[in-house]
Amino acid sequence: MRERRLQFLYLLAAISLLSVLVSWIAFRNKTYSSAESKYLSDQIKLKERILTSQLDNLPLLDSAYHSIVAYQPQINAVFIEVDIEDHLNEIRRLSGPQQEGTRFRTFAQIADFYRMMYVDKKLVWSKQSNISLFRKQLDDCSVGMFPGAAPTSAATPPIVSSR
Repeated sequence: MRERRLQFLYLLAAISLLSVLVSWIAFRNKTYSSAESKYLSDQIKLKERILTSQLDNLPLLDSAYHSIVAYQPQINAVFIEVDIEDHLNEIRRLSGPQQEGTRFRTFAQIADFYRMMYVDKKLVWSKQSNISLFRKQLDDCSVGMFPGAAPTSAATPPIVSSR
């Protein structure tokens, strides 16, 4: 049992010594300048600031999304449309020109996406209401053209007698 412990300790010492030797060989010519470390530090701080900005503005993004999803174009409520437009403008303002970096552009892209959802929802409702109005007018017109004829949905096939 004592031999195994000694073998384990020798193995552990050999691995440690080998790791130190390989690390020294790999990094002996690498010098880290203060400018390089300052640049990396600035990049890390920028990413942290972006992350905190995203987390701080997550309720605004969530609120805008839920208001667009809950929006019903058939209800004429101008205050809801104004609220949605305000949300979208606030999201767009987050990616202002004063912000450096390309990561802040995501707010503008989110605002554009939400605006497309909002406009598409209004457009789809408009098209659907136009289609239903057209069908209603078509049914009214077809009833007026053929007096005594029932609408097509209630029509029964004629009975043909063979005499």
